[in-house]
Amino acid sequence: MLAIFFIIQQSAYWSNPPGQRLVDHVRLGAWALMALVILFTVGTGGFWGRKPEIRAMVNDEQTRANRSAAMSAGFIASMLAAIALYVLQGSLQLTAGEAIHLIVSAGLITLLMRFAMLERRGLD
Repeated sequence: MLAIFFIIQQSAYWSNPPGQRLVDHVRLGAWALMALVILFTVGTGGFWGRKPEIRAMVNDEQTRANRSAAMSAGFIASMLAAIALYVLQGSLQLTAGEAIHLIVSAGLITLLMRFAMLERRGLD
């Protein structure tokens, strides 16, 4: 679900180019906050307010392995996006902020989708 929300947020970002209005700064701040929450949640396993026993049960060995594989896939996707943007920089005419947005988003979306697929496969 988090991946779907993040992708929907991307459509809102790219449908209205960023400007200097307060709402544009709030929108960028919301994206940055959501990106940090996703990264922190996947990186730590989430469930911060739960008892240690529940966290241990939810973060079993398979889930930790899935999370690690998803983080690796997200890193690779970020690097591939950065390389692609570097190669295409003359034809795309993106600002530095837009390029960073694309790189981070590619990594996070890949991370979330890979983690979801691995966890789903583990349920079957």
